[in-house]
Amino acid sequence: MIKRYLIFIAILVIVFCYYEHRLNEAKANEDILMELYQSKNNSGYITLLKEGPSFKPMAQTLEELSQVTNQEAPAKVQKLLEQAKVQAKDATQYLTTLIEFSDDYISTSKPRYMSDYSVMTSAKQEEVYQLAYGSGLYGLMYGISHHYWKDKPKLIPQATQTALASIAKELRALDKTLSSYKRGVDHQLQWGDERSMEQLKSIILNEVKPHFEKIEELKDEIKL
Repeated sequence: MIKRYLIFIAILVIVFCYYEHRLNEAKANEDILMELYQSKNNSGYITLLKEGPSFKPMAQTLEELSQVTNQEAPAKVQKLLEQAKVQAKDATQYLTTLIEFSDDYISTSKPRYMSDYSVMTSAKQEEVYQLAYGSGLYGLMYGISHHYWKDKPKLIPQATQTALASIAKELRALDKTLSSYKRGVDHQLQWGDERSMEQLKSIILNEVKPHFEKIEELKDEIKL
């Protein structure tokens, strides 16, 4: 009886050790996979940052719109408005994509879906993503364009022009902020360790956040 009991205990120990080994093996494979994914994500982030567009052309377009008078040819103004819409759409797509690649693998929080099916790894990343999306200018430019053609005489209100000039100034500031990090990304990609990469992402999120907040404030000043 005791012999059978000992055999049963031995079998349980073997089974337990086997499954613990498989669990540890699976965990090790998961860690390796996460490291590979993290490396790919970081490489994509650096490429996006390095090759990202300048926001100066869009700022220039908004500045021109802020200076048009009721003497301007409507076709010229409409061309500027259409150009601004395209630039705004491209800018929002780029900025939200850059933030999506700002995954924080040092954080203990796990990735989670957002309402638009993007994936975030930290509350800060999610917050800045929402700000970038909310500060997008496509809808604003569409509204200005719509009212411009509907109004008689065709003109852009002075208050709107003032806000556009301020938004242009903030876009130039945002461009300067991101450009300041582009110069060192090659070194970061070659020599920066994973922890410094996470710190870089966090710093940039903190740096761009005030620009998005300011643009949102300026957008709210425009009554369409």
